[in-house]
Amino acid sequence: MCKFVVTMTINLLIELLNLSTVMKQRIYTLTLLLMAFALGAMAQLRLPAIISDHMVIQRGEPVHVWGWAAPGQKVTATLAGHKATVRTGKDGRWSLYLPAISAAGPHTLTVSAGKESLSVTDILAGEVWMTSGQSNMDFRLRSIDRADDEISHATNASIRLFEINHALVSRPADDVSGHWAVTTPEAADCFTAVGYLFAKELNAALDCPVGIVNASWGGTQIESWMTMGSIDHFPKYTQLMEQLRSDAFRANELRGLANDARFEREVAADRGEAEGWYAPSYDKSHWQPLAMPGLWADAPLARMDGVVWTTAKFTVPDSLAGREALLSLGFIDDADVTWVNGHRVGATRGYAVKRRYQIPAGVLHAGDNELTVKIIDDHDGGGCYGSASLFYVQVGSRRLSILNHPWSYCVSVEKDNSGFRSYFSNDFPSRIYNGMVAPVAPYPVKGIVWYQGEANTERPGEYYDLFPAMIDGWRQARQRPELPFYWVQLPNFIATPKNDLAGLRDAQTSALSLAHTGQAVTIDVGNPTDEHPLDKHTVARRLALHALHNDYGHSDLVCQSPRATGVTRQGDGTILVTFSHVAQGLQCHDRYGYLCGFAVIDAQGKRYCVKAEIAGTDSVRLLTTPNLAVTTVTYGWENNPEDANLFGSTGLPATPFMMKVGQGK
Repeated sequence: MCKFVVTMTINLLIELLNLSTVMKQRIYTLTLLLMAFALGAMAQLRLPAIISDHMVIQRGEPVHVWGWAAPGQKVTATLAGHKATVRTGKDGRWSLYLPAISAAGPHTLTVSAGKESLSVTDILAGEVWMTSGQSNMDFRLRSIDRADDEISHATNASIRLFEINHALVSRPADDVSGHWAVTTPEAADCFTAVGYLFAKELNAALDCPVGIVNASWGGTQIESWMTMGSIDHFPKYTQLMEQLRSDAFRANELRGLANDARFEREVAADRGEAEGWYAPSYDKSHWQPLAMPGLWADAPLARMDGVVWTTAKFTVPDSLAGREALLSLGFIDDADVTWVNGHRVGATRGYAVKRRYQIPAGVLHAGDNELTVKIIDDHDGGGCYGSASLFYVQVGSRRLSILNHPWSYCVSVEKDNSGFRSYFSNDFPSRIYNGMVAPVAPYPVKGIVWYQGEANTERPGEYYDLFPAMIDGWRQARQRPELPFYWVQLPNFIATPKNDLAGLRDAQTSALSLAHTGQAVTIDVGNPTDEHPLDKHTVARRLALHALHNDYGHSDLVCQSPRATGVTRQGDGTILVTFSHVAQGLQCHDRYGYLCGFAVIDAQGKRYCVKAEIAGTDSVRLLTTPNLAVTTVTYGWENNPEDANLFGSTGLPATPFMMKVGQGK
């Protein structure tokens, strides 16, 4: 009832923006009455989504509990034998702290107000980290290398994840949409790979529960993740921020929210499900032909948003009938529900998530089998994409293509997004922060793990200022100026010429000037042809080294990659590059001992690759000649520096750099 009233109120407010003055006055009175009723309906005791069953709280820190209740009401919270009481304000908000607890649990939190009472069960006390960024942080466990083995062993219930659903708002929101999931093979399948594997490393080293709060969104720029206060310091964004704060933008946002709510209702009542379109017995002869794979930006579904059902046959030989199988569907934008021969085999949301579904034994039969995929697209894009090699059914060692027969489609729900383009823009400054990060800022965490930058490689020069400002903004929002903040430097990848990954990596490195930060260098574990490398184990392990060394007293672990500290010309014309963080000394990872990845730039700006050799524990000598007027030295300064092979003794790759001769010590 409460949700209905709020929706009605929003719709009336929207209508109010478009009506005549007389009608506005009539609607205005009714809207006020509805709002008063809605506020009364919402006055019941409520907790934010993140304070819910199975949550992990940060051990050793006061437990922050907050929420909403009737104005002026006394609220009492009890946890692990501790009790605290507070009275709500005029707006019904309340906030209190309970003493820190160290015992792992499980615990139960009880919150009461008047005659109402809420209980949050199966709470563990341990280490909590927030993970955030774009598609490489959003990359799911099911899509990594050795995924099947990793998922089958994902049975540690002391590792838990709170996944924050996508949200875009022009003002900091009060709450997020999401829930805590306990690790099981079924749940871990959709966990952020980097976040889960990072938690797994900490759990093994610390022997305590670990919670991950994940807020990630593929294809997003750093500006979207910055606080409004941080963005305000950059004149370039003044006009956009004025637009963001305007009543007109907010009105369009409200219209967009109402349109989304309408679409959700239509999806819930999808006639395709009601009529059983997924069943092989359903007549699909009238469905229209569709090229697969392909996004809907192409005909016949250009600019289509909504729900589209697709289907095709695939042939199974007699020898493979009845056996368990694996279905691979590439990538789908945005969500899907998939059936094989009328049996539902999986459902996933997320355009950057590779679809891999198990087909149980007994589902496949000899001859033609039917695959039906319901695709739900909220806005833009839509459809299936990826190379043809990603679309198959695998039975044992045999792969059967699902593209050999024609595909067809039928639209069940169409969504009209015209007029809401600004509402859907996830490139607008601060909107993702407002919707996905600000609401959980009161939730205590040990630190932040960040993997982003790909979307900013066309403007790497700006990242030198934006990135540290973003870090400072997040720390200020949590009132923790020393909050640990660790990130992944972008891996090697053959990008287009307009994308300067080398420059972006250097901007990331420059942020190490901020205290309590750390960087995982990954130029050795990327994929030259895919900006979403499958090796997330190494990435997570290198991030965990920073946390364990800096925050948990494991001083024996080396967490930092070798980093150039100075470039000097020697009397014989050679150039000496010195490094810090070399552990027991620099190493060349090449079977023949050839050190690669170094280059020099002369006074005319011409670049030369040069021979190099390890000259000592912490230095490299470049074999240049006296007649070459070298001004600058680079290492690994390419989008795809796959030949760079300088490492520290513990196996961490040297940090790419560009440095003037005479710079540093």
